[in-house]
Parts: sequence; C-alpha cells; structure tokens
Amino acid sequence: MRFRMGLTVLLCAALVQGAFAGELPSIFGEQQEQMQVWPLAAGGDDWEEPSLGVAEEPMTEYGKPEKSPRRAFLFSLLLPGAGEFYAGSKKKAAIFFGLEAVAAGLYFSSNSKGNDVEDEFRAVADEHWDVEAYLAWRSTTRAIRNNSFTHALPCSSYVETYLETGEFGGCSSSEVQQYYELLGKYDQFVAGWDDLKDERTGNAIAAYTEIDSVENVVSELRLDYEVQRDDSNQYLKRATNIAGLLLVNHVISAIDAARTARGRAQGVDPATLERRTRFLFPLYIIWALFLAI
Repeated sequence: MRFRMGLTVLLCAALVQGAFAGELPSIFGEQQEQMQVWPLAAGGDDWEEPSLGVAEEPMTEYGKPEKSPRRAFLFSLLLPGAGEFYAGSKKKAAIFFGLEAVAAGLYFSSNSKGNDVEDEFRAVADEHWDVEAYLAWRSTTRAIRNNSFTHALPCSSYVETYLETGEFGGCSSSEVQQYYELLGKYDQFVAGWDDLKDERTGNAIAAYTEIDSVENVVSELRLDYEVQRDDSNQYLKRATNIAGLLLVNHVISAIDAARTARGRAQGVDPATLERRTRFLFPLYIIWALFLAI
C-alpha cells in the first residue's frame, strides 16, 4: 500500500511538471478596465462622455477574440478537455476528455462488479451460515475452554430482527459490512457453516455441539466465500483508485486549460503549448493502467 501511494505521488508530480512545462504566463492576469475617460480640455468643454456599456471582447494580435482563462478553467473543472477545446487546443482536449471517458467507464464497471459479487457472497452467507448455531456453540463450555475468541460478532444485538425480517434494522451499514466480512475471515466463525467436516478424519460434523476446536474444522463453503469476498474488495478498491484519477484529471485539465488560454492570448508559440501533449498522453495511460490493476 505504501509503495502504491508513493508511486502515485511521484506520478502526480510528473504529471504536474509535464502539464506546466515551458515558459508560460500565470493562469489569471489582471484584467484592466475597458473604459477611458478623457479629461476636460483646458479652457473649454471639449470632453468625451465615458462609455457605460459592456466592453468589447479583447482581441489577440492575430485578430481573434481572446479566450478567458477563468472560463477555460471552469469548463475543464466541470468536464476535462472542455476548457482546452474552448481555448483552441483540440488535441489536448481529446486527451483529457478521452482519459475521463475511459476512467469513468472503468470506475462504473469495477464498482458494479464489486457490488454484484458482494450481493452474491452475502446471499451465500444468508443461506449457509446459521447465526443461531454459531452463538449457541460459542456459549458452550467446550467452545470456551478450547478456543480463543478475539472478535465479537457485529450486529449481534439485531440478530432476532434479522432472523425475522432478513434485515438488520437499526444496525449501521458499516457494522453490517463487518458482519459479512468476518464470517469468512476468522476461524472462530466457522461453527455457523452447514457443511462442516472434521479436518483430521474427513467426516461430516452433524451438529455444532460436536465441534471441539475450530482449528480442526473445515468448510468448503467458507473457503469459497472468502474468495468471493476478496474479489469484491479488489473490484471496489480499484473503483476507489480510479475515482482518484478522475479527480486529478479534472484539476490538471482545469489548470492546463487556463494556462493555455492565457498563453494564446499573449501570443505564446502554439508549438510550445502543444508539445506537452506528447508527454501527457503516454504518462496518463501508464497511470490509468497502474490504478486499474
């Protein structure tokens, strides 16, 4: 995890450096008043009334309207690439928007798969794990004497409601998640599964009262359940990583769009503004693949 976080920080730094490469002006320059008032001519009434209307849009030296860096910033903050397109940099607009589209697709796909697998393994637990059997076994003298319990069962005070309605009622969503997480994670909860076998003999265990130590009991359902739970967590973790990529894409695109608009207004060589494209595209692809793994 620390390696992934460290590499992400380095990639962010490289993205920012690549996005802001070149001698470009600041994002927002000071806007000057577009109103001129001519003073009274000495000794007469020869003066010009100031203009109170909306000022004409500033023009670049190429005779084209100057694009507002603020508008470019806001456009790309809302939709990456929109500000670049507004500023006239269509190639970079395609890169930022393309990454947004791909990352959004990966996010929804991973999040949907994670939730679907979660629903599946929860259904397995509801069908094959008996909470009453587990709680009854845990209270027996044999269980207390031969087993070390370190984790309480989440939502245990809502068990009766759950058995009657299939819902935990007032138990928080985080506690419900922990309830299903722990069933496959720790050996102490093996007693509730309905396909128990004695690991030493391979014989089926007919009732929880026959369980001496959970270390000598195995459940294939529980092992498969744990695999499904891990798969769901991997999908959801991937979705979280991609969400971070989407946020960074919005911010970098917004800053880049504002600088591009300001650069074009001040006559910066278009080649200087566009050359970052060759750097951004492969780096973004590498980062997207890194987060999607």
